[in-house]
Amino acid sequence: MTAYFAERESQLRLLLERHQTATQQQLMRMKYVAAEAIAERDYARIEDEISVAATDLSTTVYTLLDQDGSIRFSNYVVWKTSLASLVIDGYSAQKHAASVASNQADLFFNPSRQSLQAYYPLQLEHGALDVTSPNIIYYEYDLAPVLSAMDKQLLSSGVRVLLLAVLGLLLFGIVVYLLLLRPLGKLANHPFFTNYNGDTLSVRSPFSEITKLQQQINHVSQRYQANQIELKDSQQRWLFAVEVSQYGIWDWNLQKNQVYYSDRWKDMIGYAPDELTGCFDTWESKIHPDDKADVLQALNSYLSGHADSFENVHRLKHKQGHYIWVLDRGMIVDWDKEGNPLRMIGTHSDVSEDVRNQKTVSHQTSHDQLTDLANRRSLLDELYEIKQSQCLDSAAVFVVDLDNFKGINDTLGHHAGDRLLIQIAARLSSYFSNNALIARLAADEFVILVKHLPAEIGDANRRAAALASQIRQLIARSFYINNNTLNVSASVGIATIGYQEKVEPEQILRRADLAMSQAKENGKDACVLYTPDMEAKAKQHQLIRNELGHAIARNQLSLVFQPLVDARGRLRSVEALLRWYHPEKGHISPGIFIPIVEGSELIVELGQWVIESVCQLINNIEAMGLIAPLFSVNVSARQFNQPEFANTLLATLAKQDVRPQMIELELTEYALLSNLQQVKETMSILRNAGVSIAVDDFGTGYSSLSYIQSLPLNRLKLDASFIRHINDTEGSGAIVKSVIDMAHSLNLEFVAEGVETEQQAQWLKSFGCDTYQGYYFHRPMPELALIELLELNRTAAVSVTH
Repeated sequence: MTAYFAERESQLRLLLERHQTATQQQLMRMKYVAAEAIAERDYARIEDEISVAATDLSTTVYTLLDQDGSIRFSNYVVWKTSLASLVIDGYSAQKHAASVASNQADLFFNPSRQSLQAYYPLQLEHGALDVTSPNIIYYEYDLAPVLSAMDKQLLSSGVRVLLLAVLGLLLFGIVVYLLLLRPLGKLANHPFFTNYNGDTLSVRSPFSEITKLQQQINHVSQRYQANQIELKDSQQRWLFAVEVSQYGIWDWNLQKNQVYYSDRWKDMIGYAPDELTGCFDTWESKIHPDDKADVLQALNSYLSGHADSFENVHRLKHKQGHYIWVLDRGMIVDWDKEGNPLRMIGTHSDVSEDVRNQKTVSHQTSHDQLTDLANRRSLLDELYEIKQSQCLDSAAVFVVDLDNFKGINDTLGHHAGDRLLIQIAARLSSYFSNNALIARLAADEFVILVKHLPAEIGDANRRAAALASQIRQLIARSFYINNNTLNVSASVGIATIGYQEKVEPEQILRRADLAMSQAKENGKDACVLYTPDMEAKAKQHQLIRNELGHAIARNQLSLVFQPLVDARGRLRSVEALLRWYHPEKGHISPGIFIPIVEGSELIVELGQWVIESVCQLINNIEAMGLIAPLFSVNVSARQFNQPEFANTLLATLAKQDVRPQMIELELTEYALLSNLQQVKETMSILRNAGVSIAVDDFGTGYSSLSYIQSLPLNRLKLDASFIRHINDTEGSGAIVKSVIDMAHSLNLEFVAEGVETEQQAQWLKSFGCDTYQGYYFHRPMPELALIELLELNRTAAVSVTH
């Protein structure tokens, strides 16, 4: 049978390799034929190629599918334009999508259908692509006839081998019976085995082995009488074993210090029945050193009458070197005339699995399952011990949060993100010594508790700052995951604990977390030590976040508008800027509340309110007979990267009856880096609808020029910090001019924001700047002032015309 299945597996493998090679070549040919035919719109070539392949009756399915799974070409004419999932049983839309996404052919054998299936992605020239163009070849080849013929041939060969094996076994059985079993049967039927009366056994046999067996039986008969004395003891042992347990049994004669160990007892620790001597030291020497004192104390306590029973869980050394956990129970069964114990019987049961399960459950409740680091519970327990201890050393808590970890999950997938977290955990664990506890509290948040720092708090702070810097450098080293090199940074918050400061564990974590948040606000990839003023700032942020949630309903928000002009001072567009007037706190700067709400879902609601307010203003301006300019609206990265943002924006413009050409979206460089694929898709939808897109505060982020070049942008707004220093040094002006030249080479309009002096404006004009924004031309103005400016522009235009 083994030979049959091995041969069948070998034949099947060769068969599949041969057909897979042929199929690979055929599909590769179709790939190039399809590419040329679609580029030349000669679809008959594809159908001819399919028809030729379909002459092989085993070719059950030969189709070319588009991205929606619709059949564009097929060996069955009736299937054309049908959905493959409805007419083809073996087709999988998931495999289709996966093969196209990875651009890898998926060729495999389907045992349930006994067919060879293939998903072969097509790579068409961009000029030939449209919605209905096929993007994959789905192919199925029936191997059932070939497999049936192969099985029939192998079965015929196997039957012949089986018949020979049966014949051989039959001959072997006859020989065994004649030479061995029949003489042994005669020996077994002798009266010695059925009704022993003390006589010796005498059986004649031509075989020397049976003669030796006869001699052994006679020897055993001589020992029979001696064994009668031991029978009573054996009955007591086995009676106890049956009543107490079915596991290993030991029987201890205290006077002779001899111990009987059952075969199961010996097997439990890896020994054969004849490998251990029957003495007390055999058991005592196997006890784990850490458990021996406790076990012997419990045993002596029971023997002396101070305990009612003997029961103990301890470890015994296995023959292979490891230890097993056993539950040891025993009882005294015989006493002398003075009441001293003479004999004790007990059992061993293997409870290693129960102990391991208990330890596993205990470990899981205190450790993170992904990284096996300590979890919040273990960390808080450790902090509580520090609070209760009398140690004079200081300690420090480091909250380490990875920067832009969500981008790694979105780009490479959660599996790669998990592997990165595991590698970071391993790197931190290998770096820190035993005086540190490393824990994982959230997806990408680690906490390191370092003890035994200098007692003086100033020295402890300096030591903690140095350790935080080393942590950042440790994480900044490259990681290699799935053939990708990843470089990540981390923001580290530090909170030190003085030996005189008895702070609650949760409060210590909050302090370190506040410091980490401050590091994030400072631009990430930084270390910040907790200071008491952070508490007040956190409370202010929470208050602002709560109050801003009601600002729209309470009509506390408003818009001001700052015009953008060309080199001649003519109005080109207007940027809408959000303002918040609180009835108690007065005007709150956007620089304070915008960064706070950008980290929450509230930014989406505010962004929607701004867009609707701008649309209403455009309608009001046009109702007055004025020409509404292009309005720029700032959009956060969180809002823009929502998959439904483009459709929601266009729906809002349609509802407000505002043309998309009247709106420009300003995005920061961070928004471009968040999810590049999603950004491209959203921009394409908006640009096709007519919405203009600009990059705001260019030069302050991390955008690559390749990103700028590949995105459908309209304008590039250079950050005001560059304009402010334009005439400080020659290098400052050269930087601005190079950015202007780069924008023009990419066919982008260049906008300089923050122009405040005439000298700055003249420099920019000499560099070829397109558009200007700043206090030198216009300050942000309310709606009425903007309408007055538009009326003046209309009057000036009429005057020039006349």
